[in-house]
Amino acid sequence: MLHPATILKRAIKTIAAGLVCAAGLSAHAAASDGWINAIDAAKGSGKQTPHVMVDLVSAKTALTPQAVNQLAVRFTHEEGWHTYWRMPGDAGLPPEFTFTLPGDLKATDPLFPLPARTITSGLTSFGYGGTTLFPFRVEVPRGAYGNATLKLHVEYLACREMCVPESADVSLRLPIDVSGKDTPEAADIAGALSKVPETVANDGSVTASIEANRLMISVAGNAAVQKSLDFFPLDKNVVKLSDPPESAPGENGTQRLWLTATDKFAGKPAEAISGVLVADGGPQNGGWAVETRIPLKAEAVPLPPADVRTISAAGNAGEANQNAGSSLSFTAWSALLSAFLGGLILNLMPCVFPVLSLKLLDLVKGAKSSANLMGHGAAFTGGVLATMLALSGLLLALRGAGHALGWGFQLQSAWVVAGLILLFTAITFNLLGFYEFTFGSRIADAESVRKAPKTGLTASFLTGVLAVLVASPCTAPFMGAALGYALTQPAIEALLIFLALGFGMAAPWLILCLFPAWAKRLPKPGPWMDTFRRIMAIPMALAVLWLCWVLSHQTDYRGVLLILCGMGALGVFCWLLGRRQWGRASSTPIMGIMLVIAVASAAIAGSSLFERTTAESRADSGWAPWSEKAVEAALAEGRPVFVDFTAAWCITCQANKLAALDREEVLDRMNALGYVKLEGDWTNRNAEIAAVLSKFGRSGVPLYLIYRPNGEVKVLPELLTPGIVLEALEGK
Repeated sequence: MLHPATILKRAIKTIAAGLVCAAGLSAHAAASDGWINAIDAAKGSGKQTPHVMVDLVSAKTALTPQAVNQLAVRFTHEEGWHTYWRMPGDAGLPPEFTFTLPGDLKATDPLFPLPARTITSGLTSFGYGGTTLFPFRVEVPRGAYGNATLKLHVEYLACREMCVPESADVSLRLPIDVSGKDTPEAADIAGALSKVPETVANDGSVTASIEANRLMISVAGNAAVQKSLDFFPLDKNVVKLSDPPESAPGENGTQRLWLTATDKFAGKPAEAISGVLVADGGPQNGGWAVETRIPLKAEAVPLPPADVRTISAAGNAGEANQNAGSSLSFTAWSALLSAFLGGLILNLMPCVFPVLSLKLLDLVKGAKSSANLMGHGAAFTGGVLATMLALSGLLLALRGAGHALGWGFQLQSAWVVAGLILLFTAITFNLLGFYEFTFGSRIADAESVRKAPKTGLTASFLTGVLAVLVASPCTAPFMGAALGYALTQPAIEALLIFLALGFGMAAPWLILCLFPAWAKRLPKPGPWMDTFRRIMAIPMALAVLWLCWVLSHQTDYRGVLLILCGMGALGVFCWLLGRRQWGRASSTPIMGIMLVIAVASAAIAGSSLFERTTAESRADSGWAPWSEKAVEAALAEGRPVFVDFTAAWCITCQANKLAALDREEVLDRMNALGYVKLEGDWTNRNAEIAAVLSKFGRSGVPLYLIYRPNGEVKVLPELLTPGIVLEALEGK
């Protein structure tokens, strides 16, 4: 039997919980007014409380020392029940998380995704329903080993018709190892991270004014044009939440948001207000959300215009998109033109030329009839466009699932890089004459195969496919704006932009094949072709070296040694294959062994077995690894920050380093002005870097940012010169 004091204590606790939500929060309203429902994650261990399932999930199967170990607290709400955001609104309490970790392991505070606004019976609340993840990171020191058990105690308020205080104690046991693999929950954690408002310093583009109870926020810049704004305050008793926000365009290209201040705040306003500024419903609806501090001035506030847009509980994200979706805007046509021109220029890029040079050689050999040439042109164009559609469709599907990925992401996989190394090595040996590509069947004899044309329509189609796969990382200097625009638009419009890029890439070859007279002016086949063929092996070999360098940034030295062994084994295989094609004896078992060694070496080198746990930085030049904490720490010291978001597979990034960033005069000026130099390496997947790229409208690297202590953030062009950098450093 319970002690009377215990019974009384529980009764008081229950009554207090009921009073918190006595203002009329109901289950049905919460469900219908848009509580966030995150992507369902795989089931794991946890604790089922009366109304919420709580568990810990990890993006990797192991914790890695000195790496970004991304985990999350997962709330799975019973249907109709909800919990609250950091600032719950007019009623409610936020969750409280307490971690207990072994040894020197440290956990960051869980991040809160952007909540849903719910208005019930005149009360406004901010919170979550369905399945919601709160991401956090675990820091593991150097030298840690064994297994680690992470423990969490969480207290929260679960509400439906009534509110019930609940708590849970959960744990997660993970090994400490460098060979952790992605878990099924990794995608859900990345999706949750993309919904967390970005904390940014106010560069002066966001201001606020107050007159009596009328509060107005003004946002300048292209990112806010024609956006429906909302504001989630972080402090209570600042904004009267029951009065819906009103958004409308202002003067000089600004976007304005009208709010109602509480009587208490209007009587004694503060110098600034803190909160989350939301555009078009936030990232989950195609908009954006930033947490910032807005300076507040007491001055005249104009009345909202007649066509003001009132922000409902679910936001007004779809209104602007719906109005703009009927036809392509001028901006869309500009993006299409930019994509087409970028595709044309791609033919001259170093990572595309080696592949297309093979097509040139085949056209020279096979330029015998107009029909033949037209067929090749159509097949090559079809290969380019089909691959563009496939890759862009995959990218858009992942975007829809909440992944933070960018264009060129295929080279973020060490497996893909290792496979391309073997493929390009095989092509290099072919150009050097080790063996011949043959496309005959088993019923064709060896001599007829050797005499068969090397320009079949299938070969032309596959050349188009290969060209796109290799070309995508080269698009950044010409296509950053167009691709960034595409990834924020409806799927149809985005696919059109990608098709324009592919058509521009294929256009010169299509035109050449549609006008046979031009093609027939090409040199006639002759002995010179063998020389030309071997010359073409040089850029292909350089492409192999470049890919090996990319792989060296994804794996340690053991992975590089393995791929070199695989390349050697593949060379022996190609030599033996050539001997057989020329009627000389060759050992089939040895050929099989060499091919197995080559494939196995690439597979192991591309696995997570030798994956780098930390990105290399240009430490000799004073560059340190990027992190949000590093930026914040430097700004707190009053020092400006230069951030270089780069990747080993990004040709433009490396060119900018040689041409500008690593020049002595530029580095000396950075040091003289007290700059903190940070490098964000996106060679491997990194959700945090991807989120920053998305925030600044970029789908890939390079991205160069200058943060100043006064809150200003300057974005530099994608192509740099020493003059451009030096002027930006001086604030010009």
